[in-house]
Amino acid sequence: MSINHNDNSTPPLSRRRFVQGSLMAAILGGTGLGAAACSTSTAASGGGKGSVSFFSWDTQTVMKPVLDLFTKQTGTGVSFSYAPPVPQYVSTLQTRLQAHTGADVFILTAEDKQLVGGGFVKDLTGQKFLDPMNSANKDFMTVDGKVYGLSISSWAGGIMYNKDLLAKVGADALPDSWDGFLKLCGKLKDKGIAPYYDSAHDGNFMALWGLLGGYFDGHSGFPDADIFAGKATFADTWTEPLVAYCKLYTEKLTPKSVVGLTSDQVVSEFANGRVAMFGAGTWNVPTVQKSAPHLSFQTEAIPGIDKGTSYWTGAASPGYAINAKAKNPEAALKFLQFMASPAAVGAYGKSSGAITTTSTYTPNFAASITNQALGARSGKIYLPVVAWPRHSNELIQEFNTQMQQMVQGSVKPQDIPAALDKKLKQLDAK
Repeated sequence: MSINHNDNSTPPLSRRRFVQGSLMAAILGGTGLGAAACSTSTAASGGGKGSVSFFSWDTQTVMKPVLDLFTKQTGTGVSFSYAPPVPQYVSTLQTRLQAHTGADVFILTAEDKQLVGGGFVKDLTGQKFLDPMNSANKDFMTVDGKVYGLSISSWAGGIMYNKDLLAKVGADALPDSWDGFLKLCGKLKDKGIAPYYDSAHDGNFMALWGLLGGYFDGHSGFPDADIFAGKATFADTWTEPLVAYCKLYTEKLTPKSVVGLTSDQVVSEFANGRVAMFGAGTWNVPTVQKSAPHLSFQTEAIPGIDKGTSYWTGAASPGYAINAKAKNPEAALKFLQFMASPAAVGAYGKSSGAITTTSTYTPNFAASITNQALGARSGKIYLPVVAWPRHSNELIQEFNTQMQQMVQGSVKPQDIPAALDKKLKQLDAK
């Protein structure tokens, strides 16, 4: 049974973390968490045999209402420790697990999946509390066909547009195809309006990730596993959608100067009416509303290569996992069972501002983020770096360098996938 709740009181969604530290904190790490570099404290009374230790990358402020509810419902105390995402949390977790001082429960991230192979993470396959998990979240928590974590939220990003500026060229929404989107950009440019910005400077090619997702979903499926298994290449699978995306730059719909704008500056350009559209996530909404309270805007999924195949950029959030050598395994299992419950998901959604995605709890969101929330909950979200099983930092750095050179006109779009294939081969040979 699905339980509906009104979560309109959720805090600003500027803090959603993505997953890979290499894609800058604004996209992949928590933004403005405002906590000490690392802290340890007791979030709920208790301790001893019936307590559970929990290592988090959400702050105690975020987690305290959830942990207090857990203790109230179960009588089990929680020993809470924290490190900020992404790099410090990852290194701290790995150090503690290898020293056999890891918490009973911890956050399993994309960077930490090698811990599964090292025998540090308990296999949760078949546990009933995993049933409400969204398919995209379950896929993210799966390694070699087995599930190792409980992920209860996701994020989604798309194209935010200024309704008044689009109205000047007769549009009241985004077109249903990428060609239509490019034509819309052309009409805006002809009117003297800058059409669209992605934050190329910071490696946030928001529209590209969604365009790739829609293309893969509608064609031969997502190729990431095959690429890294040597059964496919970036050149085989990425070239058509990447060349289509790059028409924004090769057809001069987005100026070269965009590569000099940080993500914050891109948002400022939009809020001040100097660009009609930009690649945006829910975390951008509060800034736009504060900077331009009277601006009428909307966010929609990225139009696809084929009509009607719009897709969101996004990813499942890292999940709760159990230490294979947990000192209190029964309490740890009880904690994950609780975190999958509607009450816990609701409490976490309110305290964190996360877009929760479990099937047994259906939150309501403010109108300004409803589209993104529905996109995240639909599971039609894609961020390639999250699906890459190895060398993700090095590959995304190579990709960003190639893309920035393409924006400036020194690299051809069709050469970029080949450059990724070359880089992957070099990294695997080391």
